[in-house]
Amino acid sequence: MTASDAEAKASVAAMFDRSSATYEGLEGEYFAPMGRALVSRAGISPGSRVLDVGCGRGAVLAAAAAATGPSGAAVGIDLAPGMIERAAAAVADLPWVSVALGDAADPDFPDASFDAVLAGLVIFFLPAPEDALAAYRRVLRPGGRLAFTTFAAQDPLLGAVVKALTPLLPGGPVERPVDRFTGTASIGALLGDWDAVAFAVETFETPFAGKDALWDWFWSHGMRAVLERIPADRLDEARAIAYDAMDPAVGPGGGIFLRTSVRITTAIRPE
Repeated sequence: MTASDAEAKASVAAMFDRSSATYEGLEGEYFAPMGRALVSRAGISPGSRVLDVGCGRGAVLAAAAAATGPSGAAVGIDLAPGMIERAAAAVADLPWVSVALGDAADPDFPDASFDAVLAGLVIFFLPAPEDALAAYRRVLRPGGRLAFTTFAAQDPLLGAVVKALTPLLPGGPVERPVDRFTGTASIGALLGDWDAVAFAVETFETPFAGKDALWDWFWSHGMRAVLERIPADRLDEARAIAYDAMDPAVGPGGGIFLRTSVRITTAIRPE
């Protein structure tokens, strides 16, 4: 790993650590339904040993724990201490579930340790996804399953807000990691030597009470990386600009719905 890769990884981990207090905690569930869908598509059976990389506060891990049950084991790793602290609290009563600080790009476990490796909205944040997939293959048993999610299509409102805020960003437009791997071709190129590669798209709708709620939610996840680039003395201006960009999406009662399509990719480690 290059120095720039290490710096990028540390930056992402720090950003999510700052987000951890409110991640998936402001407006009900955004990530949890996606986590449940990922686990369902992964076909995890009771007694399975499952690794959730980049587990955050446990959107995927909780669903994996329910699928494996007490006869199995679910392990979550993340580089953000705040995420790990909160995920650990959420699964404290489940003795077959554990969480620890760990690198989603290079999980430190023995070969063939797991029946399944899960990665919920993580792959596009990794500096070298191809190396991460090689690491997942190593820790999977032969015939084990890899399952991960990427965005197939985010709500146009998010892009409209980012575009409206771009003039306030020093250095101009920013490349958003979430825009990587939105199509099957780029994902398939990473999985050329895996078996039974399959794709499915599921769409989720998330309600927000209004503009204030949506703005606060922006600070609770990866979009925070965009907002933190805006000079502090221009944040009030940024908020006003963002609210204007939200106008077309506001419903009759002032609420806003986000419609998000997620691609679930599954593959089998060759025997």
